[in-house]
Amino acid sequence: MPRAPFTVAEVEALIPTLEEIFFHVLQLRAGLRAVEEKLDRAGVRMSRDDLMESDVGPLEIRQAKAVFRGFYEALSDELERVRALGGEVKDLETGLVDFPSRRAGDDILLCWKLGEKRIDFWHPLDGGFAARRPIDEQVSRSPQPLD
Repeated sequence: MPRAPFTVAEVEALIPTLEEIFFHVLQLRAGLRAVEEKLDRAGVRMSRDDLMESDVGPLEIRQAKAVFRGFYEALSDELERVRALGGEVKDLETGLVDFPSRRAGDDILLCWKLGEKRIDFWHPLDGGFAARRPIDEQVSRSPQPLD
């Protein structure tokens, strides 16, 4: 069953967790790039198939592949944490995440970017970062009380 649309307050309550996740994501991405450059210098290109074959080649290459796989799996776990919170990662490098919401009866996405301390923007489902608009009174800021 899909989750109810998020309010601004609900997403803002997730910001500290999102910041923690993206702190790890950026570290993991840096680690992945460093190992990938090392493998590239050794003439090894990392494809999805290569990722699973860690027992091919010299010891140094096998070890680097294992480290790469560890970074890759940890990165996947962090992205799954965002999905479990209800967000959809749109850009790893900038830490851009969208959360489903409603505005004046229409489905929208609340937009958060790493470094932002509040949810100040939303965009239509068919728009992206360039279509961001400021939060207004038609976007639900806090959960509605149950009757």
